[in-house]
Amino acid sequence: MLCILRKATEANHTDADCFVCVFLSHGDDGHVFARDNTVDIKEITALFKGNRCRSLVGKPKIFIFQACRGEDFLMCYCVSEGFVSFRNPSNGSFYIQDLCETLQEQASTLEFTELLTLVNLKVSKRCAANNKQMPCFTSMLTKKLYFKPKKERSMTWSNIYSFCLLPKRCQNQ
Repeated sequence: MLCILRKATEANHTDADCFVCVFLSHGDDGHVFARDNTVDIKEITALFKGNRCRSLVGKPKIFIFQACRGEDFLMCYCVSEGFVSFRNPSNGSFYIQDLCETLQEQASTLEFTELLTLVNLKVSKRCAANNKQMPCFTSMLTKKLYFKPKKERSMTWSNIYSFCLLPKRCQNQ
């Protein structure tokens, strides 16, 4: 399997708009079972990072793993594993700044994974020492998630702040 994936990373994807890779297999906690071995999912995705697959830089890389998990979890990370996150000494983390701003402006109108995708875009446009940060999230939700205001109270930043327990510096002042 890795041999085939390595060939895919060496291919010229200049004319491609994105890359999609689908695995129909059994798996176990971060691994996919191949016919003759077990492969770490991190090893698979590392093959397609910009330093190893230049023709896919700036293009979506989609990996679909056929697996049963069954839990409603959504994991949000300020940065992809193996990379560093940045923060401004006076304003704090790029990710938290953009997450707070996006929640404040659009929490009551966009579905939560749409909000997170917008946060990804905002953070990815920032630069620190000529390096970029790329947040990520993994969703195992089975329904769309909206933060709609309760009828008896309006959606205010303090409600979002209380719910999300975000740092005070994110609060609109």
